[in-house]
Amino acid sequence: MKKLKTLFTITLVIDILAIAPLFLMMFIPAMKVEMVYSQFSGMAENELAKEISDLFHFVFTFIGVAMVIAVAASIRIAVLEAAKTAAMLLFIVHLGWVLPDWVNLVMGGAHPPIPVMLLSTVPVIALAYGWKKGEI
Repeated sequence: MKKLKTLFTITLVIDILAIAPLFLMMFIPAMKVEMVYSQFSGMAENELAKEISDLFHFVFTFIGVAMVIAVAASIRIAVLEAAKTAAMLLFIVHLGWVLPDWVNLVMGGAHPPIPVMLLSTVPVIALAYGWKKGEI
């Protein structure tokens, strides 16, 4: 599986799955309560904390959408060096997206469930592999 198009497609599917909860939380308040407010005691009663959390999730939703668009655009790249450069840049962005969760896990802080973290690490590995050994 060295084809960059395949690696970008795998990354795209996982990215869509990863940002779907962020997007859905904007429209389904019960989901936000379960995923965020129930994890931090007192947050549901603190209006400022809820406002900051909403802004945080709003911004990260748009960052996630931008990542999805960048990956989708990369699928159409037909020049090997350009595709490898895109894989390298997307690898850096995706590493920045997942690394805080792994650091929090190691440090004993709050983090997503391990299966979610493993799934979100797959695009990082796929993009690194594509950057080094990918083919058109």
